[in-house]
Amino acid sequence: MGLYSSPRERLGPYLVDWLTRQTRLAPKTRRWYDVMAAQVKRDPLGGIPLARLTPRALESFYARLLASGCSSTTALHYHRLLHKALRDAERQDLIMRSPATEAEAPRRARVRLDVWTEAQTLLFLSDAKASSPHYPLYLFLVGTGVRIGEALGVTWRDVDLQGGTVTIAQALQRPKGGGFVLRDPKTRNGARTIALSEEVLTSLREIRARQRQDQLRRALCPAGADCRQQHCEAWHALDLVFTQVTGKPLHDNNVRLRDLYPMCKRLGLPWRRALHGFRHAHGSYLIQRGVSVKVVQERLGHATAAFTLGTYVHALRGMQGQAVAAVSAMLKEGMPA
Repeated sequence: MGLYSSPRERLGPYLVDWLTRQTRLAPKTRRWYDVMAAQVKRDPLGGIPLARLTPRALESFYARLLASGCSSTTALHYHRLLHKALRDAERQDLIMRSPATEAEAPRRARVRLDVWTEAQTLLFLSDAKASSPHYPLYLFLVGTGVRIGEALGVTWRDVDLQGGTVTIAQALQRPKGGGFVLRDPKTRNGARTIALSEEVLTSLREIRARQRQDQLRRALCPAGADCRQQHCEAWHALDLVFTQVTGKPLHDNNVRLRDLYPMCKRLGLPWRRALHGFRHAHGSYLIQRGVSVKVVQERLGHATAAFTLGTYVHALRGMQGQAVAAVSAMLKEGMPA
């Protein structure tokens, strides 16, 4: 079966078996790949033997996905999955050449980022400070631009309160069977050190003090990170910064559904993808205020400055006036009277 099967094996079963051999996938990626593999297996494409796959067959599959209502971005994810799986089949000499190499990949749709204005962000933070237990988390996301999983994976050993920095060294993820794991950041550039504003540092110091008080009031849970009791009232010494009152890690879905979305709706703010939107807001605000694109790239953990520019090009459109003023100032200072 799988990588060592006959080239007469059909794509659907091969893809499902190939996934069982991928041991380094993040839990969320694994669940998404399982869904896609099941879809391929149900489709006529899944019944084609490996040796008879063609670029045209793959392109027809992408067309059926688009016709069924899938976005072009989702169809592109299918292509990338098939490209990886069939590249392994080629490497194992099950097929002469991967048809995914020649197939035309679906084009990713350029999605307009729905970034809150600075006024909207300040309104949200002001309300959250007065009403939400997750205000420190929201402030941290706005102030650093990190992903939610990265924020929930920050430990106190990653925070330098004296030097005013935080090191993003891992991200918290939720496996399908429950519990949590700390994994490497999403990308190679994801491991990074970010300078913190005084507002964020003050908030972190308050969290630290509050956690020490909570820890003194509770017995220590002997199971620690392995505790599976939903309502365990003991203290869980996990060293995480953003936690429940018992030291257990926060669940991002609970933050979204129980706190963030109701608050956004009450304030009349866009709420879809708002938690990830803090990251885009951070990048946009920095660029609009003239911060170097290279610095923004490093803070966000992007692979290249070109990717950062492409993502936040909308933030540059209003800066022509600044450019004109700079040129005018240079000419006035340097030209003879």
